[in-house]
Amino acid sequence: MSPVGGTVETDAADWLLSASDDPGRVRLQWASGDGLADLPVGTVFDLVRMADDIGTAVIQALQRRDAATGPVMLATTSHVLTFLVPPGSAAEWKHWLAGTPYARRRTVAAAGAGRVLRCPRPGCVRRGHVWLTRPGDGLTDSRTLRAALEEAAGRPA
Repeated sequence: MSPVGGTVETDAADWLLSASDDPGRVRLQWASGDGLADLPVGTVFDLVRMADDIGTAVIQALQRRDAATGPVMLATTSHVLTFLVPPGSAAEWKHWLAGTPYARRRTVAAAGAGRVLRCPRPGCVRRGHVWLTRPGDGLTDSRTLRAALEEAAGRPA
């Protein structure tokens, strides 16, 4: 049964809009041009980005752990999965990633305040960007995500 007066996509969009100090601009970006909007990172969420092959293995590791997975977006043209994690997590990730093969090969990266997330409205696919896990039901725990990455890295491809 659908919620009266709204949809799951509307709730997810409202959650994303809460990250912006100008929701009207975000709505216009979603409705025009390429359908992608720039949302500021660092207040509502930080980002952990990884190559889609690694990211897919990480999602499987999270599922094996029965871990809650927050919003995940796929950019098909760049083959990158973006996990939304709690604000402040990017600094921990950058420290942890320093000197790892992930950082050297640029297969995993973190972004915090001062960066933007270019994303479509939930429920839409725009220029190869799609939400695999919709926004609005919490964020992926940063430490759990890192443990899933370490587990995925230990498994044969």
